[in-house]
Amino acid sequence: MPRKNRRNPEFFRAPPPVDAARTTPDAPAWAQAPGFEVRAVGGQKPYRCPGCDHEVRAGVAHLVVVPVGDADARRHWHTDCWRRELRRLGLYRAPQPEM
Repeated sequence: MPRKNRRNPEFFRAPPPVDAARTTPDAPAWAQAPGFEVRAVGGQKPYRCPGCDHEVRAGVAHLVVVPVGDADARRHWHTDCWRRELRRLGLYRAPQPEM
């Protein structure tokens, strides 16, 4: 008689959801700018980057930039696009090498 190779029902259960909305309150020091609150995140859904007008894909690490006092103006930026914007505004501070 042939063997019955049945899998444990636990095998078919979906894994617990990963918290894709990971938020690190500490964005890199170079990303901080006066008048803005900047957070490093990885989102669950796609967003439109205002710097390049391309999509910030779901799950990709990026920055959320919120003007102080205007939470409705929150925008999701690619990291390099935010760096370029800071350069354009004259606010970019290059990271200092560690000694």
